[in-house]
Amino acid sequence: MTLASARTTTLNSGLGLSLVLTALLFNIVLCFVGTRGNIAISNTIVIVCELMILAAGLYLIRERISQRAVRISGALIMLLIGMKFINPGLDLKIIHDLAIMYIFYELGLLATLQDGNRLLWIAMVIVLGVSAFEVLFPDRFGAVFDVWTYYVDKGVIPVGTINYSNTTQFISGTRSGEEARSFFPSLLGIQRFSSVFLEPVSMGNFSVISFGWCLSTKIGRPWVRWALIVLAAVCAVLADSRFAFACWAIMLFVRMTSLYRFRLVVFCLPVAAMLALLITGTLHEMPGVRPAINVDNFPGRLLFSGQLLDYWGFPQWLGLAPSPVYTSDTGYAYVCNNLGLPLALFMWAIFAVHRADTVEAMSMKAMVAVYAATSLCIGANMFTIKTAALCWFLYGSASAVSVGWDKLGRSRQVFSEKAEVPDGFLPAQFR
Repeated sequence: MTLASARTTTLNSGLGLSLVLTALLFNIVLCFVGTRGNIAISNTIVIVCELMILAAGLYLIRERISQRAVRISGALIMLLIGMKFINPGLDLKIIHDLAIMYIFYELGLLATLQDGNRLLWIAMVIVLGVSAFEVLFPDRFGAVFDVWTYYVDKGVIPVGTINYSNTTQFISGTRSGEEARSFFPSLLGIQRFSSVFLEPVSMGNFSVISFGWCLSTKIGRPWVRWALIVLAAVCAVLADSRFAFACWAIMLFVRMTSLYRFRLVVFCLPVAAMLALLITGTLHEMPGVRPAINVDNFPGRLLFSGQLLDYWGFPQWLGLAPSPVYTSDTGYAYVCNNLGLPLALFMWAIFAVHRADTVEAMSMKAMVAVYAATSLCIGANMFTIKTAALCWFLYGSASAVSVGWDKLGRSRQVFSEKAEVPDGFLPAQFR
């Protein structure tokens, strides 16, 4: 590698960080423009913005794209287009979701662990800064960011939906009755805060991604790392995300054991979660009754996910027939009905078996697997670019080997901590 190419890589790395922040913030910017400019921001505008971000990312990684990636991507796109003729309900947005993963992972590989950590700190400061505005001045925040109208204009909230809370928040911005706020209701009231993400679920997901990074890396002084964990917990509390803390517990267990080292565990985590949902749906089967969310809480959504998977026939599992019930509230159904189970397992296997050469990458891959396995139980929100760009960039930067340059322009490699044991597909006792 020449000094010129090294400088190009450094430039692209910096642009990659900027793209992640753009993906994080463009929705709240559009919401501001729509609110203050009294402009209806349609879903088309949002899609165009996302495609521009992905196109810019694709340009930055153009020299890193392998022939194998091109072949797999081409075959995948052609297969999904063919399946679309058989299954009109197939949502080709799944291609966009997979593109986010690949592009931002490759952008992360252009960066370093330090870049990833710096990016997370910048994101955390922005997220909590906007949260402070939202918590301290809720009425003013609503006047600047009319989130309800923004999502109505996008088509996410049907136009006829009644705004019972009579606020500018997203529809899940408050819980009522027994499902009121779980964390510090006397201090924070009933509102679930969303910051730059505009909806609480993504705020909770941001907390999970941040915690996974903290478990996987050791950058800076211990008190700095603990501060980042505390701030991630603050995000989960503000969003009132019980899911976040449940995911934290699973991540901590996987990291404290040797499970995170084995690729078979990474592959099996979402498979086991999906099987558990399917068994739950079978045990609560209601023949002839279409599944629905009868109780809109965490157990109710898990039950709905399981009942929907149990309700399907083979054509739905293979992505060859549309689901008779919407899949947006259950991630496993969304993935399987748009990719087909065999293709979904194949794509996940590519991720799982990819060798991690450093402890940081090995751990971060396991944390992403835990996040995917749990998040997909209750929705497909992990695919939104607001958090997905950050997640996959951090995984890429944890996998990267940085290249430094001395004053004479000679390269010197700076490796992260090497893995202490082989990243085997099976634990030693099973090999």
